Amino acid sequence: MCDTIGIIDKKNKCSWFAKNSDRSPNECQCIEFIPHQRHNNKKLKVTYIEIEQVKETNAILISRPNWLWGAEMGVNEYGVCIGNEAIFTKGKYLKTGLIGMDLVRLGLERSKNAKEALDVIIKLLDKYNQGGNCGYDHSFYYDNSFLIMDHDNLYVLETYGKEWAYQKKDKETISNNCSIIKPDKASKNYHNFKKEVENKLYTHFSGSNKRRSVTQKLLTKKIVHKEDIMNVLRSHSNNQVLSKGSVDSVCMHYGKMIGDHTTSSMIIELTDAINIYITGSSLPCLSIYKKIPFKKINTKDYWLKREKQNRKFLNKKVPNAFYEEKKLLERKILDDEIPFKEAIKMEDHFYHKWINKLKKDKKHYLFLKRWKKKDRELEKC
Repeated sequence: MCDTIGIIDKKNKCSWFAKNSDRSPNECQCIEFIPHQRHNNKKLKVTYIEIEQVKETNAILISRPNWLWGAEMGVNEYGVCIGNEAIFTKGKYLKTGLIGMDLVRLGLERSKNAKEALDVIIKLLDKYNQGGNCGYDHSFYYDNSFLIMDHDNLYVLETYGKEWAYQKKDKETISNNCSIIKPDKASKNYHNFKKEVENKLYTHFSGSNKRRSVTQKLLTKKIVHKEDIMNVLRSHSNNQVLSKGSVDSVCMHYGKMIGDHTTSSMIIELTDAINIYITGSSLPCLSIYKKIPFKKINTKDYWLKREKQNRKFLNKKVPNAFYEEKKLLERKILDDEIPFKEAIKMEDHFYHKWINKLKKDKKHYLFLKRWKKKDRELEKC
């Protein structure tokens, strides 16, 4: 379950890509930089299958579940940004093939602009098909949609096995539902894609229709700032998300029978430069966005540490003062462009202080029971 935002603002010469990655709560998602490389090997092992390797791949910065080869979202050295979404279709999903996250990484590694990335993904899909379990601690199969963009162009690509349709847009948001009704005529399937392939029942229970209605409001704004995007990525459908799960919140909280957890959040600003902002941790509502450079970085240990801190907020009464102070600290970190390592130290002091102040909420037994199990499993990560 995820939500992705793309906005091309040619008038103000500033484009935005943003995504919340919703995965299993214990699935560590690290931010990883992979440099520009030349390859001698003819074959490449991705998550489940082997494909043909290319001679040269771009430098990329990705958010990657640590047990998979592919990526949930990312950007390459040319400013190409891609994020994928699980979509629920009427067909049977294959047990092996390229998973959507493989296609995200391959698109970033092998393209210099958004149209090239679109073509790369389509060609790989046609050649190898899609399939494979994408669940960290349970079986989870699905087809995929993609938001692919650079500074000047944006494409939404939706897939159904080897079938696909796309639309070129100036701005769009996607979620775990199909949205293409009138595809571009170059599409392999140029009928009403949503009507033809979408499984309405699974789509409904994914909460994606409600989440997308929230992200779509961003598209009505004349000028979008990163704070506007952060507010949407932190938004909730109710005010009890620290004691109840919420599958229909953009900032998704685990705790119900159905639903995942926002395990990573990324915002990319494309101007003359590539500006990258990440939480590097779960739950944007509790986390602080930090600017990171487009170079080597490893956040696995940081993710685990922050995850344990975030879980201390569950089933607690969190006062408005916490959010107000967090907002001020985030603004200082971003405005002063404080380096990532120093920002982590400032964060750590902030969370340590507040964790010791929190008071318990009334007991929500089923919610706490589900989280107790996850806490035990997290110790094995």
